[in-house]
Amino acid sequence: MITFSDENSTKKGLSPLIASVLLVAFTMAVAAILVVWITGFTQQQTTNVGTRGERQVLCGYSVLSVDRDDVNVVGSNLNVTVTYSGGTETLNITGFTVRDVNGITYVNITLPNADAVSRNWAVGSSNKFINYILSGTVPSGLALAEFRVTGLCQSQYVVTGSVKF
Repeated sequence: MITFSDENSTKKGLSPLIASVLLVAFTMAVAAILVVWITGFTQQQTTNVGTRGERQVLCGYSVLSVDRDDVNVVGSNLNVTVTYSGGTETLNITGFTVRDVNGITYVNITLPNADAVSRNWAVGSSNKFINYILSGTVPSGLALAEFRVTGLCQSQYVVTGSVKF
């Protein structure tokens, strides 16, 4: 029978104290990495929300207005001057609708633009704080009841203006 003697063998391994120190150090390293990541993520999200809030506030001051005297229908040609004020950004006009006295609404009134591409409006200017000149064709003899124009501020927030006759 073979027996082993403990006299020549030595124990190898970590002492409980060193193991505890290593475990605490590893935990602290993981915690530090998480703190750095969460701080960066929070700052990025705060910046994004702040930027969106500022844009909404700027667009909140935007006003599209239409004066009755600026809506002209001659035959089947419709010309309207829409005033954009209050906003600090260029507004993108997205369309306009016309409702007649019989309650019929005309949407997507088309007119070829300079590139001969059919679109819903012709914008004379897209500069800040000046008038947009919208043109389209409507049925001859149309008796207008309402004109409504819609635009996008910051390419995201809807701004509308209308006039009733």
